[in-house]
Amino acid sequence: MEKLERMRWTYELSIGNANVDKDHKKLIEIYNDLVDLIELDRNREEFAIILSKLTDYTLTHFRKEEDYMQKFSYPNFLAHKNYHSDFMYKVAMFNVDLLSYNPPEPKSIIKFVENWLAEHIMNSDTHYENYKNEIQSDATYSEY
Repeated sequence: MEKLERMRWTYELSIGNANVDKDHKKLIEIYNDLVDLIELDRNREEFAIILSKLTDYTLTHFRKEEDYMQKFSYPNFLAHKNYHSDFMYKVAMFNVDLLSYNPPEPKSIIKFVENWLAEHIMNSDTHYENYKNEIQSDATYSEY
């Protein structure tokens, strides 16, 4: 069986905003909790609990990120918000399906989350931060 790799925070994952990076580090930490559960061969209920924790934290992070983007009128705001909504829907459906008669394989969920986090941080989030810097906005990302 292929061993899952934990994600490590690297310079490449930084978007150049310490407060956003702090949230992203927390998302990676929760992702790593999912990996640890799989490696420990825990049950699906425990996996669903951690996946719910990811959903809860992601909701808070997305709300902060969307407020931030609106502060500097990010032109791709709606597409970015829809990207967030799609992720939330998929993760929520994974969670529902985990407790069904024919649950998805947790490793496939982890791969989806891993790919999405890396893509989202390194591309989508970097784009809005670059735009904010280009227009020299003094908008700040909330720490609430």
